[in-house]
Amino acid sequence: LAELPAEPVRVLYQPIGSRRPASNYLVSDSDYVEVLTEIDIQTPIPAIVQQQRAGRGFLFVGCRFDDQLTRSFARQIMKRSGDRHWAVLPEPPTRMEARFLEEQGIERIAMPLPDFADALVQALAPAALAA
Repeated sequence: LAELPAEPVRVLYQPIGSRRPASNYLVSDSDYVEVLTEIDIQTPIPAIVQQQRAGRGFLFVGCRFDDQLTRSFARQIMKRSGDRHWAVLPEPPTRMEARFLEEQGIERIAMPLPDFADALVQALAPAALAA
């Protein structure tokens, strides 16, 4: 196993696909089926995410849990991680989302994404810049 860096690393993980670094999108049903058949053994999850999630929580931003595929992905990603997680969901959750949030220990942050992003930037800013 690779050693983790001494300094904490923030990782932005977009499991349903992203433009960077590899333009790896999940577009079709067959893409989802392929990934879901392997996700239980954690293969599609990048090594850095697997290493850093141990004992830590996830913050889900811009992600709804209103379909089974998204919930399945989230369940597998959260394996071997901490007990507490958060999700920025400005709109009230659907019945199934609310059930999923409760089952998985995900605390809803009922805040519009732009407001949350501003608050997050402020919270992460070095003390010298905040003064």
